[in-house]
Amino acid sequence: MANTQRKLLKLVALKRQKAEQALALVQARLRQLESDLQALQADLARADSGDADVQALMLASRHGHMERMLSEMDRKQADIADAKQQLHRAREDLKKILNSEDQLAQMKTGA
Repeated sequence: MANTQRKLLKLVALKRQKAEQALALVQARLRQLESDLQALQADLARADSGDADVQALMLASRHGHMERMLSEMDRKQADIADAKQQLHRAREDLKKILNSEDQLAQMKTGA
């Protein structure tokens, strides 16, 4: 019984480590996406500030630069929404694993 308990604890610890790594990766991806979106928004605000040369803005408009920026911002926002869902799932997975660890610890002290 003690050997089985040890194996279960080790398995749950490995799963926790994997879940923590997955959570960290999703958090890093989310931070990067949010940073990219802020940079795009800053570029758009800079172009909208009125400080830009009129000819440069006309040229950018003619070649679709603004439309590409707006579509890129939309894609980033969709990616951020997806990453937030992944983050929620990763947190829930980690909660389940931590709960399993607690239950195993209680079984060990109760036995």
